Amino acid sequence: MRRQPDAQIRPTKNWFEENIECRVCKTFVPVDPTEEVKDNSKCGCGYLHSQHPDGVPVNTTHKWDYRKDTRTISTNAYGRLNFINEDGHQQPSFVKVSVDYENPEKRKIIMKLMESKWELPQPNLLISVTGGAKEFRNVPPQILEEFKRGLMKAAKSTNAWVITGGTNSGVMKLVGDAVRGSTFGSNITTIGIASWGIVKNKENLVRSTDAKSTKQKFVFDYPTKEPTLETEAYLDPNHSHFLLVDNGTQHKYGVEISMRGAVEGAIVEHYKNSYNLPGGESLMLPTICILVEGGPNSIATCLSAIQNGNPVLVLSGSRRSADLIAKAHNCSKQIIAYDGKRETRQRVLLNEYKEELLLDIRKEFARLGEEKQLSIFRSLEELLKYDDLLTVYHMSTEVNHGFDNAILIAMIRAHGMGGAKMSQMMLAITWDRLRIAEDLILTRHEFNTTELEQLLRASIIQNRDSFVRKILDCEADMKHYLTYEELTNLYNTMNSKTQTIGKIMYIKAQSRNKNGKISLRLIGELMEALMGGTYKSEFTRSKFNYNEKKHEQVENPYDEMVLFACIMQYFDMAELFWGRSKEPIATALMAAKICWYLSDFENNKLACDEDLAQQMKETGDKFENRASEVMVQCYRMFDRKDWTTILIAPRKLYSNLNLVQIAQAVSGENFLAESPVQSYLNHTWMGQIHHSTSMSKIFMCFVPPLFILLRYNKKDTTLAERQEWEREEESKLSKRKGIRSLIMGAPNTNTDEENAMEDNFSVLMGQPPLRRKLHWNESFTAYYTSPATKFILHFMTYFIFLTIYGFVIISKPVAPIAGNMTGLDALLFLWVLGQVPSEWDQLMKQNPKDLKSKVIHHFKDVFNVMDVLGIVTFFVCFALKLATNRVDDALGAYPISGNFTLINTYHLINIIAFVLFALRFIQIMEVSQQIGPKIIMIGKMMIDLAFFIFLMVIFLLTYGICAQALQFPNHEVRSSTIYNIILRPALNVFGEVGLEDLQADFLKGHCEAGRDCSEDDLTETLAHDQIKSIHYYFLQVFMFSYLLFVNILLVNLLIAIFSNTYETIESEASKLWKVQWCSVVTEFNARQPLPNPFSLIYFVIRFFQWLMKVLNCRRCDACIPKQIKQEIDYYSMCMQVAEAREEFQVKAEEADVKGDMQRTLKFIKDTLVNSAVVGANQKGVNRAFSFTAGSDEAEQKIGEIKNPDVHVDSIRSPYIGTSIKRYPLTVNQVPWEVSLPGYNPTDYTDPDIINNSNILETDPADPEEITQDFNKLSHVEGYQIDRISFSGKYALINHKPLNPKGRTGLVGRGRLERWGPNHTAEPIVSRWSRDSEGNQIFINNRPVLEFVAVFLRDSKKWSIPGGPIKPGEALIHALKREFGEDALGAMEADAFVKDRIKEMMQEHLALGIAVYKGYVDDPRNTDNAWIESHAINYHDSLGSSFGKFPLRVSQSGEALRVQWLPLDKNLDLYGNHEWILEKVCWHRQAYNPFSETNKKYIPVIDS
Repeated sequence: MRRQPDAQIRPTKNWFEENIECRVCKTFVPVDPTEEVKDNSKCGCGYLHSQHPDGVPVNTTHKWDYRKDTRTISTNAYGRLNFINEDGHQQPSFVKVSVDYENPEKRKIIMKLMESKWELPQPNLLISVTGGAKEFRNVPPQILEEFKRGLMKAAKSTNAWVITGGTNSGVMKLVGDAVRGSTFGSNITTIGIASWGIVKNKENLVRSTDAKSTKQKFVFDYPTKEPTLETEAYLDPNHSHFLLVDNGTQHKYGVEISMRGAVEGAIVEHYKNSYNLPGGESLMLPTICILVEGGPNSIATCLSAIQNGNPVLVLSGSRRSADLIAKAHNCSKQIIAYDGKRETRQRVLLNEYKEELLLDIRKEFARLGEEKQLSIFRSLEELLKYDDLLTVYHMSTEVNHGFDNAILIAMIRAHGMGGAKMSQMMLAITWDRLRIAEDLILTRHEFNTTELEQLLRASIIQNRDSFVRKILDCEADMKHYLTYEELTNLYNTMNSKTQTIGKIMYIKAQSRNKNGKISLRLIGELMEALMGGTYKSEFTRSKFNYNEKKHEQVENPYDEMVLFACIMQYFDMAELFWGRSKEPIATALMAAKICWYLSDFENNKLACDEDLAQQMKETGDKFENRASEVMVQCYRMFDRKDWTTILIAPRKLYSNLNLVQIAQAVSGENFLAESPVQSYLNHTWMGQIHHSTSMSKIFMCFVPPLFILLRYNKKDTTLAERQEWEREEESKLSKRKGIRSLIMGAPNTNTDEENAMEDNFSVLMGQPPLRRKLHWNESFTAYYTSPATKFILHFMTYFIFLTIYGFVIISKPVAPIAGNMTGLDALLFLWVLGQVPSEWDQLMKQNPKDLKSKVIHHFKDVFNVMDVLGIVTFFVCFALKLATNRVDDALGAYPISGNFTLINTYHLINIIAFVLFALRFIQIMEVSQQIGPKIIMIGKMMIDLAFFIFLMVIFLLTYGICAQALQFPNHEVRSSTIYNIILRPALNVFGEVGLEDLQADFLKGHCEAGRDCSEDDLTETLAHDQIKSIHYYFLQVFMFSYLLFVNILLVNLLIAIFSNTYETIESEASKLWKVQWCSVVTEFNARQPLPNPFSLIYFVIRFFQWLMKVLNCRRCDACIPKQIKQEIDYYSMCMQVAEAREEFQVKAEEADVKGDMQRTLKFIKDTLVNSAVVGANQKGVNRAFSFTAGSDEAEQKIGEIKNPDVHVDSIRSPYIGTSIKRYPLTVNQVPWEVSLPGYNPTDYTDPDIINNSNILETDPADPEEITQDFNKLSHVEGYQIDRISFSGKYALINHKPLNPKGRTGLVGRGRLERWGPNHTAEPIVSRWSRDSEGNQIFINNRPVLEFVAVFLRDSKKWSIPGGPIKPGEALIHALKREFGEDALGAMEADAFVKDRIKEMMQEHLALGIAVYKGYVDDPRNTDNAWIESHAINYHDSLGSSFGKFPLRVSQSGEALRVQWLPLDKNLDLYGNHEWILEKVCWHRQAYNPFSETNKKYIPVIDS
């Protein structure tokens, strides 16, 4: 087949033909110049003479050269390939391109092809795979599988481009098989660069000259089952794109080599990394060359890549060239060479291995000449000089790193040549390989603040949450990093294609800004829209000037980053930032709202990603659950005052909204239904009335003075009241001393010590009451301002109003009092008039800030709509009534005949108004927990009914029109027609078939004009008239079908829908009612105390108060309303919320919840001072706790305090109190996972424990007797014994429990009573250290703690009081018993003092906070028995409770002594008590003297 001359190539060109060229031979140069040129003669290009264009010149004087003997034409092969003999393949793009596109100018066209035409995603890595082009032989399959798996993993995680030779053979086929076998292979860009001349069936890819033009993409069938020559190869069907390099030849390999290198260089140059590295350092696109097997040319290719500065990774074990390079690498040694500029690492082949390596080369490449073999040897020696760029992967030794990690390690080593630590870290971040970064980079380099911030930015942009966590742990300062300008830049990294609202945000940004950038104001507007106007963003306030503040730090960086991460769909990162946020509960609710919005937005898109939408919804639910869990922990752990403060304290960060308001705004139903919110609502509902009071009692006492019979909550006493009480108590005490002196008959001769003790006892005699009962006038106010009372009064007046209104509508008009106005009309008018300011007041108290948002939010409630419609219709009726004439008494009723007058209009509209007010009464029933859910069901069923009615109307109109046509074929359309079409079929649904009326209408409709057919017999008529008979029977069929479908099918469908709605709501009835209950309580709490119509008095008074302030008052301190100040214990608040977060962390870890669960809530000092309570007494707080707003430098983080999880004291020998030696262990040998042959520890149990037969005090000697009791709560003689470990389920070996933390060098129980966990209670009683004048002592601006310490004489160490929890004993009782036994000598005092101490202990020991519960590294631990502790801290900040307790006086020979000790790093403390006291310091924000000794609990483990 002869080629067509170029003149016949079509003139119409598309982009490919205009920009890309290929080559054709223009001169026939015969291979054998001596032969005569015939059609079958072969040219130097490889084509026959018959395959050249007609008239091609012949030249026999020179050797064929493509530069001279070819010319360029527009490419004639491009489009897509359809591999007809392959199943499940993609249709890759291909283009034939001239070899001279390797020059720099034409390489830009290749890059445009890839970016614009092929639309390839930007790569983060370029992988060039080279090696053998033939079938692999004798290569272990596990090596090839490891290569394929690692290559795909690396390409996927980095969005890499993989470049190969493109043919279906050798290493190219291996890469294709890897793509085909990978679940995400279709998303990987795999580019094959092959020689056009060696492609089998390439003629199938050439476009015909008469093909139509061009903007569309063509698909070419490509068979792959025919046999091939040695000089031909098929393209691999699993590549995504092909560049087929043409120099006008065929059947010649290697044409693409130079072009491939040029294309790879162009890609590297074109895609520069956009990160701004410190010091002006640039980071090009990372690239690596991977060698698998290969021949002599592969070694040259690797050497060329290395000399160009690209790393090479060799797969050892893949045979031939790869194994030769690996052997040379193993037979060399590393040296340090200096090239005049810097030192480099090189490898030099050892002399004793040179001959052996040369023999291997000769054996492997025997067909090559000796000179070529020596050249390969020299190339190997040259390769070894680039030690940093050459990496050999040995599968057998790389147990900790897969092949994908080996690729990254090779590139990190290459980038480490010049000490480019930032480039190395950028690579690790791009690959998301934290462990490698820790091993190879972070442990070898230090990063300054600027570098950490650059790495943090790169990690955030690439959504690498693990790196963000690590960088923050490396002390990167998020507050310093996150400026408003940086936050704006982060938002502008949003991807409009992959992120749900990215496109919308960019469209809005382009409409507002010339540069098209997303602004913070746009983000603020988005957040306000999500919150329905309730929330006013900082970014949309008039005071916020971006240009002035862009270089300022964001005040709450972690909270802002949580919202940023949710908008960007970085959900794991959002959880990480949430773990460090200032407002974790409020921020979690806001994050939940964002995720729910994104989920709804995604679901509403035409191209919906259902999996992504579901993930967003689940993430939103997770954030809401986290907010709920932390709040519930606060509720469970702390007293009402503290957790209520957490719940209702305004958050400055979120427009001073409290948590309840935020939850309502974001529709956080689960949060609102939680116990703390409901408990707060219930107490708010009752006001000052005691919560145990029933609604019936409140109802019966609404008439004064019966309200004094109710029980009210006590009121906090004032300072003056407490001082008066103390004066009275001192008077009583002095009288008691005088009586005692008179009875004893002797003067007071007590010693100084006894006098001091007596002074202490005098304080213990009593404390001023902190609360008192209400006076009668206070009870009056408390009763009538309670929301419950307001509801009852509103219910009563509304019921009376409806009763009067109904009576007025149905009764005969009474004599008017003025014009048409009667007394009842005036009463109704006043009631509705009072409703107007009430409705306005309710509208203005809505959470949204602007009036428009308030109106929208107000009318979302259908009952508010009914209120407004009812008011409007009532005033319309009232105006109509005033416009009518006076009713005639003789008439006795409204006119019911005659014209449609104004009074009839008034009557009908009045009825409508009554209906609206009556339906509004339904909301009052929502208070009932039984009726409330049913009202919600009615609302949901109304929606279902609307859809049902729409469906039924179709059947109704169809039947009505057909029936009308059959009944009245000859009648005109009249008013009765509408009745027949609509009303009669509708009545049929409810059983009103009306067969007689139907028959009568049928006769009437078929009656001749002027004739009365009412007396005709239907049967006779049908018998004599065939047409009427057909009409009638058709009508019967239609009626039967209609009743069948509607009465049976649709009605039963409606019943099924209602049943489903009922079951759905019934399952969530409690939650839905609680959410509704929140709205009811909020409404009535904000209502005026007087019901309608008396509310007019209240609003008139308020109006005049406002008017007086506007007209007469000057703005002075006396007339400006003072803000109500809440005195909140900021310190206690901090500790409580921190403990709640810590408890939640433990539960989250047990449930394997993702995210950052390593820290507790941060710095509630800042939370409350800066954002919680407006107008709080900041000066008092600073004086009491020596805090300053915003001082974060001295804050300690609980995550920095390490728990001694490894054994230190537990492996110390000899065993405590004995001479028994433990089996010698190192820290590395403690874990059970570490094999330790010959481990044979001593079996020891204290004889006193063995001889104790009381099973309530000790376990039996043989643990097999209680095997069934381990890992659960067991019962012995009716008492409960806790055998559950905080560390989880422990194993049993030979019926003996196994220590969950590892070996101890001793088996048995030692000196412990129980097999397995031995639970102890440790009360940590603390106070502030004070000087002789009573002033607090501070070190480094932090108060110093003192604690009650017990000195153990046997171990000569100080200890926290504590001991084992007895069977059946509650924790609080164990704490009280242990503290009383160990620390309080007064327990043996006289009965009066003893009872007083017990009373105070009962009061104060219920207010502690949990510091730690878990495994303890104790010297008594063994392999089968160990200590687990509950450590509770009780702090006496004022020194008025525990500080006054008389401590035990040490007796001679006693094993312990007790005293208050200030914390000091020189204290020799027992076990892990130092670590526990560190946690107390953090919780109490106290000076921590142990901070430098933390490392003793982090033993260094040799690798």
